[in-house]
Amino acid sequence: MMAAGRKPQLRAIEGGLSKVPPAPAGLNATARAEWKRTCEELIDRSALVKSDLPTVEMYATCRAMVTKIRPLADKAEPYIVNDKTGAVKKHPAHIALTNYLTLCLRYESELGLTPAARNRKGFRDSGGNANAGAPPGLDL
Repeated sequence: MMAAGRKPQLRAIEGGLSKVPPAPAGLNATARAEWKRTCEELIDRSALVKSDLPTVEMYATCRAMVTKIRPLADKAEPYIVNDKTGAVKKHPAHIALTNYLTLCLRYESELGLTPAARNRKGFRDSGGNANAGAPPGLDL
């Protein structure tokens, strides 16, 4: 169980990266696209340093896995029933999707990509649009 406590304040970082670094070699095309999008967003807010890159890599990998697993989960029933015993269990595709979505949310929070993270006291938007990527028409 995680201990409750104060969330870290996100701030613009002096000396942060000013251009998107090359994506790690092991990322697939979907993960590379997410790497670029995420790095650009963080750079626009002056909130990306070299030490964040492993976290961005893990986040991009998780987002790519969500993209890959979601179509499988959409086609599958959420639960599987054992005809002999009547036991009910979650479909493995739904379990995997839930796990990767949970990881994505954790990485997004760590990187300051969620609305809650962006609105924490002390986080400064350094000229970038904090609402970039939000669906249109939300009046943000």
